[in-house]
Amino acid sequence: MSEFIPNPAPQPTNYLDEQFWGHCADGILCFQCCTECETWRHIPRFMCAKCGSEKWGWRESHGRGIVYTWTVCHMPMSSHFEKDFPYAVLVVEMEEGVRITAGLRDMDYKDLKIGLPVEVVFEPLENGGKLPFFRPRKD
Repeated sequence: MSEFIPNPAPQPTNYLDEQFWGHCADGILCFQCCTECETWRHIPRFMCAKCGSEKWGWRESHGRGIVYTWTVCHMPMSSHFEKDFPYAVLVVEMEEGVRITAGLRDMDYKDLKIGLPVEVVFEPLENGGKLPFFRPRKD
């Protein structure tokens, strides 16, 4: 049996990234939402691309979406990912209208299909936080 190696921690570059990863550490997928025009956005930004407002807040996602596209990595970028090699990296279109990139769980990448309904799951990071992945939806 192989030794469990936690996923490497992301390296936030600003306080918006830190807030996003803070929510993930709590096992909650959150995205920014403009309080002026109600447009959801990801990746976190300081102003709304739709209306230009600097007024926003974090909102909890339902954690559900569909596979928009994916790629399969055949060469791990780090020893942390050797346990999953080869592995799929998904682009998921969330119900809230944003897209997020994350790994696949509980399914062989060979069975992936565009439009597959998926839901978020979290796995531990080496720093104690959590990283979002997606698996086929159970409902």
